[in-house]
Parts: sequence; C-alpha cells; structure tokens
Amino acid sequence: MICMALFTVRETPVLFYVFSCLAQFFFSGFNTAIYAIVPDCVEYGEWKTGLRNDGFQYAFISLGNKIGMAIGTSMLAGVLGACGYSANQQQNPAVFAVIKHSFTTVPGVLWIITAVVLFFYRLNKRSYNKIVKEIQERKHLVG
Repeated sequence: MICMALFTVRETPVLFYVFSCLAQFFFSGFNTAIYAIVPDCVEYGEWKTGLRNDGFQYAFISLGNKIGMAIGTSMLAGVLGACGYSANQQQNPAVFAVIKHSFTTVPGVLWIITAVVLFFYRLNKRSYNKIVKEIQERKHLVG
C-alpha cells in the first residue's frame, strides 16, 4: 500500500499496477482468513454457551459487511463532495488526494488495525481441538 502511494499510473504505470496486484493478492488472503475464523467462532460459541448459532454468526458477518460498505461508501462520497468533486470535469488536487488515500493509506491503516486485533485472537489448533472434543463429549453424554 505504501508503494502504491508512491507510484502513479501516469508516471510509473508498470510499478503502480504491479504493486496494485500484489496488494489485492495479499488482501484476498487476508479476507479469506477472516472468513475462516467464523466456523471456529461457531464452535467456540457452542462450547461456551451450549448453543450452536451458525446461521446467526454468518448473517451477522454479512450484515456487518453491508453496513461497513454503506458507511464507507457514503463517507467517501461525502469527503469527495466536501473537497469539490464534480462529475465529468477535471478534478482539483484535493479530490485526487482523497481518491489516492482511499486506495492506499486508509485501507493500509485499517489492515494494520485488523492485524493487531487478530494478534490477540487466541483460538489456535490445540485449543480448537480441545473445544471440539469437549463438545463431542457433551453430546455423547446427553445422547
């Protein structure tokens, strides 16, 4: 993301597109990892509360994504409007700066915040296997 902020399509198109592709490649893995955590959280929730709520958790993730996209898009539109964006016309430097930061700095900062939060995610393979085993034992005792 830092490299994308340093290079422009006009001056260094090859470097800009190479770093854009790399950023999206790593983002796709990061985004996939977030969704891979949801099933673990379902098991954890069942272990902790005794209730399995797969549907609720997946629906809540979907709702959160939709709300985030709505807020993010409306905030970007508001900031662009405040900076003087005008459709089908030459844009001023402030609008270009907002556009550039919306694809580089802002996502980079949000990714760092997410990485910090995930650093404190303590459900690992060993604890997950223990949770699954205890859930199976509970079901076996009840059944």
